[in-house]
Amino acid sequence: MLSRQLMIYFLLCIMAIVMVREFSVSPQSFSGNPVILIFPFVVLTFGLFGYELFLKLKEASFEISTWRNIVVCSCIVLVAASVSEIVYYSELIRELGGSPSTKGSRIFSLPWLNQYTNTIFVNFYTFLIYTSFLMFCTSLYRWIKK
Repeated sequence: MLSRQLMIYFLLCIMAIVMVREFSVSPQSFSGNPVILIFPFVVLTFGLFGYELFLKLKEASFEISTWRNIVVCSCIVLVAASVSEIVYYSELIRELGGSPSTKGSRIFSLPWLNQYTNTIFVNFYTFLIYTSFLMFCTSLYRWIKK
């Protein structure tokens, strides 16, 4: 089921996540937003990875019990990654002093996508949410279809 192309897209996604993390600004400093230039690359790599994963799952021929196990595991990962993302989001917003609409916060009057909050949208948790949701939907369809 794993292909070289899928592994390359996976590595590109990890590289994109690392790039966003490295170029984002910590809540304790002030700077511009160079990460905005990386977002087209992030969207492209996530999209290519998702499409390739979908194709590989669509072509896979597993037993019904295996499809059921994939559905259950991907659902568990989806819930765990979602909870972790919510905790990460809450912690970052607390460090910034509030949301963009909160007067006195570091990101007051900035849009949600800014140099301090880039990592809310692109991080390992969102990658897990994306991948597990894709696996859940595709595997559920294949499980029901059999």
